Amino acid sequence: MREDSSKIIVKVLEILNNSRDLSQMLNYIAISVCELIGADSCFIYLYDKDNNELILMGSSSINHKAIGRIKLSLGEGLAGLVGKERKIISISKKAYKDKRFKVFRNLKEDTYEAIISVPIIFGDNLVGVINAQHKNEHKYTKAEKNLLEMFSKLISGALERDWLYEQYKKKAEILENILDSILDENGDIVQRLESIIFKILKKPVKVVQDVKIQSDIKSKYFSVILSEGYITDDQRKAISLILNQADLIIKNKKLKDEIEERKLVERAKGILMKYGMSEEEAYNYIRKKAMDTRKTIKEIAESIVILKEVKL
Repeated sequence: MREDSSKIIVKVLEILNNSRDLSQMLNYIAISVCELIGADSCFIYLYDKDNNELILMGSSSINHKAIGRIKLSLGEGLAGLVGKERKIISISKKAYKDKRFKVFRNLKEDTYEAIISVPIIFGDNLVGVINAQHKNEHKYTKAEKNLLEMFSKLISGALERDWLYEQYKKKAEILENILDSILDENGDIVQRLESIIFKILKKPVKVVQDVKIQSDIKSKYFSVILSEGYITDDQRKAISLILNQADLIIKNKKLKDEIEERKLVERAKGILMKYGMSEEEAYNYIRKKAMDTRKTIKEIAESIVILKEVKL
């Protein structure tokens, strides 16, 4: 690998370890791809599993108007085909005439001569696709293909982590807004559930986050204990719907917390690795510190990151 390529990759890995902004991270990756192979433009698509489509989320033109607007079904267009088959495809000239290529109106990059499309895969999971373009004819060498393939593997784990986090965060925000529109009282979620169920039944209820106790209505995380009287089927259905929404919020909060912990641990490991530790040694150090101090791994990782920021 050329020395300049090594420097670019090291810089990208530092960004992945320290950036908290997915959009900025993707744009920097796209710029780095251009630097690695001398491309004139680069797009980064990320895979939305729920909708089975690729979404344009990053570009070497940082303020590109198409970001978030262009979506391809898996198998659609060159990027969609690469995502589906998980194999590199390159076209050295007249890429815009290739039958596999989908042209988007008012997207000047779609008039470029050459293009290479590389899947981003982490484990068995499709994370996204890198599309790099050249304005003029360009025959992509085996070395360039190998370099981009290696590069995609290096960034795949961090991108999957942060992309999942963004998706779960978005889902959680939507669910919280839905529940907030129903439960407009202040206080924690249990108090708010008790308040809205009281409005439905016109009688006191007790809601607890314990599904092992005997109760009249249960969900995955909550039990509702009715004080007295009969409730109608419609009332029961309404309460179950509200509890299901609350369950989804709790579930997504747990997922967000888990992904946030992963992000913190990865950043902490990155900091420790700069002091000569291997990735395994860094993780073992964090785990041992957690055991010795009776703290969580997340707390130890957070303290390492904060200490680093304070020193800066």
